[in-house]
Parts: sequence; C-alpha cells; structure tokens
Amino acid sequence: MNKLHALTAAQGVSAAGDAITTVTLLLALQERGASAFVVSALVLAELLPSVVLGPVLAPLLDRMDVSRIVSAALALRALIAIGIAFVPSEGGLLLLVVAAAAVSAVDSPAMALLVPTAVPAGRAVAVGYARSDTCRTIGALVGPAVAGFLVAAVGTHTTLLVDAGTFLLLLTIVLALRLRRPPERTPVTRTPWLRQVTAGPRILFGDRVMAASVLALATAIVFTAMITVAEVFFIRQELGQPAAVYGALVTTGALGRLTAAALVAPRIPPHRQQAALWSGGVLMGAGLLVMAWVPSVALTAGGLFLVGAANAVQSLAIRSIVHARAPRDVQGRAFAAMIGTNNAATMAGTAVGGPAVALLGGGGTLLLGGVGTLLATLVGSRWLLRRR
Repeated sequence: MNKLHALTAAQGVSAAGDAITTVTLLLALQERGASAFVVSALVLAELLPSVVLGPVLAPLLDRMDVSRIVSAALALRALIAIGIAFVPSEGGLLLLVVAAAAVSAVDSPAMALLVPTAVPAGRAVAVGYARSDTCRTIGALVGPAVAGFLVAAVGTHTTLLVDAGTFLLLLTIVLALRLRRPPERTPVTRTPWLRQVTAGPRILFGDRVMAASVLALATAIVFTAMITVAEVFFIRQELGQPAAVYGALVTTGALGRLTAAALVAPRIPPHRQQAALWSGGVLMGAGLLVMAWVPSVALTAGGLFLVGAANAVQSLAIRSIVHARAPRDVQGRAFAAMIGTNNAATMAGTAVGGPAVALLGGGGTLLLGGVGTLLATLVGSRWLLRRR
C-alpha cells in the first residue's frame, strides 16, 4: 500500500467532513433564526485559536513523536464532533467549535510534519504536500454538496456525525500506516516554556528568506481575504448575475486550486519554491485586477480560476520553504508560527472586507486587493528571487 496515497486520501475525506459540518451548522443556525453576529462568531471561532493557542502549544510538536500528537488530536476531534451533533444551545455550539479549532491549532502543523514521512524515498517533499492539497481540495469541493443532500435525507444530527466518522477514518489510517516522526534528541525539557514558544517565530522571522516569504504571503492574504466579502456583491450587484451563476463562479476558484495542486505544484523543483511563491503572488494579483478592470462573467471566471491556482502554488511553496529552511528541532514551532500568521492575516482581511465594500463597492475592493497583492509580492522580490 502506498502510504502517501492512503494518508492523503484520508485527509481528503476528513476535509469533506469539515466542509459538511460547516455547511450543516450554517444551515442549522439559519433555521434557528440566528443573527449574523452568531454566524460571524462561528467563523471567528474557527480561526482565532490557531493564532492565539497555536504558538503556545507548538513546543509539543518538537518534544513528542508527531504521530502521537496527530492520533490524540484526531481522537479528540471525533469526540468534539459528536458533541457538536447534540449540543442544544448556540453558546455551547460556539464553545465546542472553539475547542475543535484549539485542537486543530496543533494537529494542522503536526500533519504538515507528518506528510513528508509518507513520501516515498527519492521523491521531493513537495510531491507529498501537493497530493495532500489536491485531496483536501477535492474534499472541500464535494463536502458542501454532500452536506445539502444529507441534511435533506437524514437530518442535521446524523449529518454532523459524519464528520466524527471522517476523523475516526483518518485516525485508523494513521495508526495502520505506523508513520513516525520522533523529536530530535536535544535537552529541550530544561528550556523554559516561554523560550520554547518564542523559538518558532525567532527562527521563522530570523531567516531572511523565510521572513520575506511569510510576510509577503501574509500581506497578500490580507488583501485577497477581501474576496470572500467582495465577490458576492461584485457578482450579484455589479455584474447582475443570479445566485446560480454566483455559485458556479465561486466554484471556478476551487477548480483552479485543484488543477494547480494536481498538475503544476508537484512539478516545481525544490530550489524554485521561492520563485513559485513570488509567481503565485503576481498571478493572484493579476487575476484580481482582470476581474475588477473589465467586469464580465467570462473574465471573472478566468480571474477566479487564476486566483485559485495561485493559492495552490503559494500554499505548497510556503510549506516547502519552511520545511527546507527551518532546523528540524524547531520545525514544528516554525510551521505553527507560519499557520498562525496566515490565519491572522485572513482574519484581518475578512474584517477589512466589509468596510472596504461599503466604501469602494465590490469591484473597487477587488481592485484594491489586486494592487495590494502585487505590491506585497514585489516588495519581497529581493529575497524571493535571489539565487541560492
């Protein structure tokens, strides 16, 4: 059995389960008559723990076998998913979502460390990350459609239990594959916890290439995160398209990500990952500018496809860069710091998106996002495009 295929396929099923839960919860909240504030709080609850708790818990990634962390986290996520299926109140629901996100703050970087251990000998680590991204994108594409079908067929509670089942499946695969990533044998136990916590950010931002990569990407994310808010107003109001066209156009972004993750990202050699990150930023900025500059359904579809493809290339490149440049004994903390930085940028961009749309409109916000993404990428050119 190919370990990489088995692990990443299970990740795809788990990603579908997460998408099923998100869509199901949104439908359930809407049926309960929950306010927009509750829905916003749900989105915030999924992002905030990785920013706040991720760096604090990150030293565990470099002190324990990562496979044990992943196994424990998946078991906890399954239990929390069962609780989400039966919690009666909105407050309890938000608490459980926060708990799930807190566990994810550890298991996300842990999985980023575990995937390379499944890559066959002689293959680049980027191949593993690309396959993981491909499977997870497929899961995210399939999940919402499955959620709608299951809610109609078997109801909310049973549908939410499906997510618990996907975590148990991924846990079973991880245990069966017997993947291991033991910690470096260094005396970290005597180091104060706070110093261990700060080691990840120090390594990440102390290396000029990693710092330029993370900061350029995070700054670009602030601008591109506005798309989530702006695209619905741009497509529905400024292009005057119905909901069905809006859904189809949004799907083209996911298809762009899937195409690049499957066909382009695995073929980028290790020494070109910095240039790939730079190219992804330029491509994403260009896609946003095309959409905003000449409003049309066709160009919007093309622009969103480019944005999705660029996102896949950037996602793979940043993980490959951190994996290659961060010392192994602090690699887990470096990944946690990188993921937390990106999620903080996503939160900031989402928060700015509302006021930007109110002031500039959907098209103006996309234009701002394109210009900002290009500028953030070009500022990092000196380090991202330097010869190694």
